Amino acid sequence: MVRFQRRAPLVFTSYAPPPPESSEGMVLNQGFLFTLMSTVAAPELSEETLAALREVDPESWYDGQHMETILSELEDRDPELPRSIGYSIYFMLRPEMEKGGTVTGCVSLLEQLPMIWRMVLRGDRGEFRTELLGPGWARVEMEQPFNCRFEEGALHGLLESWDARDVAIVHNPCMRDGAACCVLDVRWSG
Repeated sequence: MVRFQRRAPLVFTSYAPPPPESSEGMVLNQGFLFTLMSTVAAPELSEETLAALREVDPESWYDGQHMETILSELEDRDPELPRSIGYSIYFMLRPEMEKGGTVTGCVSLLEQLPMIWRMVLRGDRGEFRTELLGPGWARVEMEQPFNCRFEEGALHGLLESWDARDVAIVHNPCMRDGAACCVLDVRWSG
């Protein structure tokens, strides 16, 4: 799995994505995620970052390092920002996911999370593994190169968008502390 630097120059060059089944090469993000980031996080981002984001085509694919650079900028401003921005962005994505017709609620979302991860990213992106442990309870393992607080917030936002209530996520162990993967103990009602 690719390991990103905390910061790198934001020079957006679009790339042709490899097929979803490929797990090799540069990690690529969809442009639409950068456009959502530029909208949701605009008050917290520097003018330089916002100017770079204005060049993004939502239909193109870009180096995933750029997302990590933006998340690091947010984290340096406030350590809670990556999580809250991840929550806000992914809370809005239910209508897009409904178009696919396969996610029908929290359980199917968690069951399909590894496949969703492979579809929205390309290259050596790592993986998500999920295990349903009981009603309203799951374990999610994230072995991936992005800011894990952003991904934790994204999962929380997705679950609440699918009508989960009382979502609680315990994030331990964590790759930031040297663990092989981040583990999320996820509980919810509804």
